[in-house]
Amino acid sequence: VASQAAASSAWMKDISSIRPKAFWSLQTVKSPLPNWLPSLKQLKGDFSYEYHRLKKIPSWIETTAKFSTIVGDLYIQPCLDFTQKNSSELRLQLMRGTSYARAHLVLGSRRSNSKTILKSMTGSFFLNLPYSTVRTLRLTPHLDLTQAYPDFSCLIEATTGGAGRTKAVLNLEYNNPTLAVVHQLDERNKVSPEISIYNARITYQWEMKLSPDGKSFIRTKVDPLQAIYITWTDESAQGGSWVTDIRLPLEGATIEALVADVRIKRQFEF
Repeated sequence: VASQAAASSAWMKDISSIRPKAFWSLQTVKSPLPNWLPSLKQLKGDFSYEYHRLKKIPSWIETTAKFSTIVGDLYIQPCLDFTQKNSSELRLQLMRGTSYARAHLVLGSRRSNSKTILKSMTGSFFLNLPYSTVRTLRLTPHLDLTQAYPDFSCLIEATTGGAGRTKAVLNLEYNNPTLAVVHQLDERNKVSPEISIYNARITYQWEMKLSPDGKSFIRTKVDPLQAIYITWTDESAQGGSWVTDIRLPLEGATIEALVADVRIKRQFEF
C-alpha cells in the first residue's frame, strides 16, 4: 500500500502526466487601422499551449488578416508551429461570393525534403448560365504537390434548370474518376447513382431526412459487389445525437463472412 501511495504522489508532482492544454483566440470587432490601412478589415490571433510538449512557449501561433480588395476578400494566414522545429506555413485565400481560390505554402523546416514551397492549390468557381437545360455550373480544381508526383483532380457540378432538383457531378480524380447524378425526389428524399469511369463500377446512394432541419437522417449506400452501408443519425432532445452504422456484406463464401456489422455510438455537443 505504501509503495502504491508513493507512486501516486510522484505521478501527481509531474503535471505533464495529465497533459494540460490551453487555447486562446483574439479577434478585432472593427477595422484595426482605419486611417493607416483601411483595406484591413479584421485581425485574428489563435494561440495553443501544451505543457507536455513545450513548457515555456506556446505550441503554435496562427494569425489571420482579412483585406477588402477590388476582386474580393483576401485572407492571409501565417502559422508558426514550435513543436516541429519552428516550421512555418502560409495559407492564402481569395473569396468573391461563392467562388474562392486557396493556396497552401510551407516556408519553414517542413520543406527541407521538398523542391517547392507550394503545398497545394484549390479553387471553386461558380457560374450562372443562361440556358434552360443547365442553370448553374461549378468547377473545383485541386492540385496536391505533397506526393512524389503532382496529384490533380477537378470536380464539375452542373445543375439543371427549372426546379433545379437534378445535378450531375463529374469527378476527374486521376485514380478513380466518377460520374454521379444527384436527384432530389422531394423535400425529404434524395437519390444518387454513381458510376466509376475507370472500371464501370456502379454504386447507389439514398438519403432520407427524418427532421425538417436535416439533423436526423438515414443514409444508405449500396455497392452490389461488396456490401450495403446504412447510417442512421437520430438527434436527441437532450442534445447531441445517436448514430447507428450498419454494414451488410454481399460477398463471402461462409456464413461468418456474411454476418452484419452493427455499431452504435453517442455524440455529445458542448
